Amino acid sequence: MAVNQFIELISASLKMGRRRLVGELFSLSLFRALFLRPPETEPPNTILPRLSKADPQKGMAMVQGTFYLAGAILQFEDIHEPWAKPAPTRRFATRLHEFGWIHDVLAIGTPEAVVVAGKHMDRWVQVYGGWNPFSWAPGLTAKRCLNWLSADEILLGPGAQAGLRRKSLIRQVAYLLSLGHIAIDPHDRLQIALVLVVTGLIIPGARRFVEPGLALLSVQLAKQILPDGGHISRNPEIATSTLCDLVSLKLLLESQNAPVPEDIERALARLAPMVRFLCAADGHLCVFNGGGEGRALTTPRILRALSIPESAFNYAPHSGYQRVKTNASVVIMDTGRAPPERYSQQAHAGALAMELSTPGGRLIVNCGWSEDQPDRWHMAVRTSAAHSTLIINDNSSAQISAKGWRATLLGPRLRQRGQANPSRRKLEPGVGTRMEASHGGYLHAFGLIHQRQVLVNETGDKVFGEDRVFRPVDAPKVTTPAILDCALRFHLHPKVRASLARDDTQVLLVLPDGSGWRFHCADGKVELRPSVYLAGGAPPQRTSQLLVQHTLNSQGNITDPQNVINWSFERVQG
Repeated sequence: MAVNQFIELISASLKMGRRRLVGELFSLSLFRALFLRPPETEPPNTILPRLSKADPQKGMAMVQGTFYLAGAILQFEDIHEPWAKPAPTRRFATRLHEFGWIHDVLAIGTPEAVVVAGKHMDRWVQVYGGWNPFSWAPGLTAKRCLNWLSADEILLGPGAQAGLRRKSLIRQVAYLLSLGHIAIDPHDRLQIALVLVVTGLIIPGARRFVEPGLALLSVQLAKQILPDGGHISRNPEIATSTLCDLVSLKLLLESQNAPVPEDIERALARLAPMVRFLCAADGHLCVFNGGGEGRALTTPRILRALSIPESAFNYAPHSGYQRVKTNASVVIMDTGRAPPERYSQQAHAGALAMELSTPGGRLIVNCGWSEDQPDRWHMAVRTSAAHSTLIINDNSSAQISAKGWRATLLGPRLRQRGQANPSRRKLEPGVGTRMEASHGGYLHAFGLIHQRQVLVNETGDKVFGEDRVFRPVDAPKVTTPAILDCALRFHLHPKVRASLARDDTQVLLVLPDGSGWRFHCADGKVELRPSVYLAGGAPPQRTSQLLVQHTLNSQGNITDPQNVINWSFERVQG
């Protein structure tokens, strides 16, 4: 075990011990009274601007007694029941206690909806407002506070009942100020910083939270936002949600004629172009490393509001993505390594995966993920087989630590062994743009490198690819069978209709607008197999994947023709 890993395990063990100790202490009302001394406050003068899209239909279902969260359903007859019934899953309980759904209820737009939202807040305060080790987890508490601060200001405004809600909120914020640093997830620390700043700006009497909040926010932005603007988790949806949070904070500061700190402006200047870079042809996010399309984040509207032009760059070396955009298509390829382990709890083993989208719709995708999906899919879609890439012997290019004491302490981290992923890009006049990258995720198990080249012609209506597997000269000594199986997979978007040609080397793909593309691979039999798409939100959508099965010479060098698969996508001129 590396020294850094050992230190991190010790640190995680200590934090777990502190969380348990805090739980024992906070279970004592006397300790809570002595430790939490929230300031006296007045009704808020505004709310935190919210950029995410709410769904009034979901809100109406909740008012009528049906909560659908994290892929599970809870039905109730009395408004108090959600806070008394056992939650169907732990993720459901997390989403319930975060209160993100309250915006769907408020989106109904009636006074009655505000009353319902207030009653749910009141019931939470009655049952959990004192202390609860689950519902007061730092990250969960931060999200709940942000959702309350961005809800209707009447809910925290004048009146005895609203005053009790506000008092509970301030107690939670005071708790985060004192103990928020024990949060495991780095993104939670960013949320905690936002809560401190926003509370101090919005609620009179809570100004003392602003300065420590800005200090923590500065530290976390420096750690989490890469020089090219990506988030260190390499998750496009986390980058976009961070952008939304910072835009909301900037709008709030400007509305109060307060200066916007330079580190926030700097983070926005990096994040916004990167989010634009990570969008498919339809303007929503591409699907990599644990993220989904992010439609609730209304990415196109945010980018328009920020006046962010089309990305001027096409290679993000720190985030590890390459992009080719033409009038006919957008191709994005994951050319980076797995993120640092402490930021990898949601990351996917999608080395060299690609997506192809067109003005007529998305064509090639990865299975992706959405927090609205059922638990049973989560680990499956993190594997390499859930991505549009090449997989050797049904093994993933990175290992996922989902069980055992390490996973208990550090979470379900993803680890990619092997050498760094070299990547390059070349513009070939009169031909197109060539992207090339390789990864060593299979060196440890098989002593092999996977290299992918993708050439997009100048008009974007032809995409040529080559996947090559080879044993480098300095490969580790690994005993493997002489022949290995590999599978080249391209997952189709659910709206694509696919029909296999008679020679089993071509597939006709028809997009929603009626435009057609042809996939061709002469180096193996092409099959259509079932797949699933989770990036668009619940429920999971059935779809298909193109599968080419092939055999490899495990001792083959870089020139071995047996270890090469050539393929292409070409638009059909109708």
